[in-house]
Amino acid sequence: MRTLVLSLSLVAAACDTADSAATDGPADTGVGGATGTGEPATTTDAPAPTSEPTSEPTGEPDAVCGDGVVQSSEICDFGAGNADDGPCTLACQFARCGDGLVYAGVEVCDDANLIDSDDCPNDCLPGGCGNGFLDPGEACDDGNDNDEDDCLSTCEAARCGDGFVHAGVEVCDDGDDSDDDLCTTACVPPSCSDGVANGYEPDVDCGGPHCAACSLGENCFGNQDCDQSVCKQQQCVPPLPLVPLDCAPASVSAAQAWQAVKGSCNCHGNGVGTSLIFKDGDSFRDSMVGVPSTMAAIDIVTAGDVDRSYLLFKLLNQQTNVVGGGGNPMPIGKVLTDAQLCTVIEWVRSGAN
Repeated sequence: MRTLVLSLSLVAAACDTADSAATDGPADTGVGGATGTGEPATTTDAPAPTSEPTSEPTGEPDAVCGDGVVQSSEICDFGAGNADDGPCTLACQFARCGDGLVYAGVEVCDDANLIDSDDCPNDCLPGGCGNGFLDPGEACDDGNDNDEDDCLSTCEAARCGDGFVHAGVEVCDDGDDSDDDLCTTACVPPSCSDGVANGYEPDVDCGGPHCAACSLGENCFGNQDCDQSVCKQQQCVPPLPLVPLDCAPASVSAAQAWQAVKGSCNCHGNGVGTSLIFKDGDSFRDSMVGVPSTMAAIDIVTAGDVDRSYLLFKLLNQQTNVVGGGGNPMPIGKVLTDAQLCTVIEWVRSGAN
């Protein structure tokens, strides 16, 4: 019985040893120790492998701008032809507006910025009036040469008085600051109802070739501006009386009057082109007495009234004293003596018979 128990204990111990070996792995015997195979154990102290970077050849040499070969980051390379004022710059880049370099013959400026209102616009073309950009010193720039729009070809803003008619805004523009012409300073033509003395009007809305005549006391340029009055010292005044010579009263016939002037009044001597026919005393009288003047508001001769005989005003160069009177004195190109003048004056005064 004792022998059997001892045998079982030995078997169990052997099993424990086997389990332990299976679990823990082979025992470390150290250098030169034996393994479970019975062969001596050997170890190799080899160095750990290392990785060092290597340079692979690219097959292309380093780029050199100016060698005539386009390489790497170069866009162009003309070799000795590279220039900062040419198509390929010294940086081997094609010239362009905005690179700060002036491409000769193509650009006139290049300031390398994006400001269009400075001396060099973004297209690298000349600055100045008419380029469509507002350059320093310009009020406007619409890029055209039309002087009838908002901006003149001089790059000044259109205004009344610049001498150009702003289409749709102005009716006229004569470029001056005078209202005494056919275009006022408001750039509209004057009218006879605008409440201003403008155009050819001597006074407010009167006189001149277009408006009604001015009244007594109003301004005038000549008798034609006055209504039933005469213009003296640029004012419409009543007709002035004739200022005759200091002639001795006398009874003078038409024949005597004709004899006094016939050598001087040759302008009417043959009656050509006029109703005044001075061939003798009777024709001298009949051509003028009671005959309305073609200019003045009185007859050529009013018998017995020197102040209403336009002939006398013309002979004495006082024609502007008569309403509507004017023109040259009579006779044209001749001068009557005082005696001749007194003969005609006294003929009228004595009844113009």
